[in-house]
Amino acid sequence: MSDNCSRLLISDTLVPDIFIVRYMPQLSGDAISIYLWTLMTFHGEKFTLGDAASYGAISKADCEKALGELVAAGVLVRDGDGNFSPVDLKKVEVDAYVKSGASMAGEAVLKSDEKRRNVLATSIQKTFYLGNMQYLFYRLIDQCLYEYHFEDSVVYALFEEGRDLKIHFIYAKMSDLARKWYDKGYTTQKALNGYYEAKKRRSETVTLMGRLMRRRLNDIDLERIDRWTGEYGADSDLVEYAFRQNEWRGNITTKNVEDKLKEWHAAGISTIDKAASYEAQRHSENKAKSAKGRGRTNARRSGSEAGIVVPHEEQSDAEETPAVTGDSVSGDSILDMFNGDGDEDNN
Repeated sequence: MSDNCSRLLISDTLVPDIFIVRYMPQLSGDAISIYLWTLMTFHGEKFTLGDAASYGAISKADCEKALGELVAAGVLVRDGDGNFSPVDLKKVEVDAYVKSGASMAGEAVLKSDEKRRNVLATSIQKTFYLGNMQYLFYRLIDQCLYEYHFEDSVVYALFEEGRDLKIHFIYAKMSDLARKWYDKGYTTQKALNGYYEAKKRRSETVTLMGRLMRRRLNDIDLERIDRWTGEYGADSDLVEYAFRQNEWRGNITTKNVEDKLKEWHAAGISTIDKAASYEAQRHSENKAKSAKGRGRTNARRSGSEAGIVVPHEEQSDAEETPAVTGDSVSGDSILDMFNGDGDEDNN
């Protein structure tokens, strides 16, 4: 027991830096724990599921799941007998780097731009990695320059973006970001400026909506804001105007704002002035329709407004018949009204 404790106190377990940079950020806590324990315990030799389960910190089922995760990630290999052994990660990565370099060795552009590439890589190394950048990121720089054909300033901006997102030490995420920029066409500084403008609009809009809604925005809200600033090209002024157009609702949601922005986008509206003109015209049209609707249902309309036509003869008789109103009508007039009856009586 004393000997075992002494060995544990003074021994070291070597973990490849490549594991920390490339693989570890993508692995679960159980997988990392099992990997480190097997390196310490079996020193690169083969081991079984039962051996790994003897670690005791996690259940056998979770241990089996963690080993499967390590195999899928390429950190461990499993032979036909069910034994596990660690992969020489350094050899795998160096072989891949040599192969990548050999594939570009015949390109004149690589030779002519080697000095420029080294200056760029050194700048990135000193600025973002404190002078200690893993070779994986050198590979990423080469990929950006010679496969994606990024301008130097775009490559530098990529690593700057990675630092801002706190992913610049995670190779897989940096590689995904580079591919995303390539797919979107951000290969030149001019194209990248459009990305920065959209990013600025998004930041301003997120701040604005947080203030207007007086709550913390959730993932769905942020996803909608991405559409407003990206797909619809809306700035913060247009978004605020869309919000104001929904104030009659009382409880305004980002969906209400998005519906209005989507309506404007479909109408080709991208500025607040055009939106104001559109809403004024729409309000005028709705008001006219409302007035017309009231006219169709108003019980106090005149006969002509209601579509009632009075026959000409009846209207004439009505106009020629005097009204009987007290002293204003003479006796002769009254007799004339009953003239026919009076003549019969006299006869």
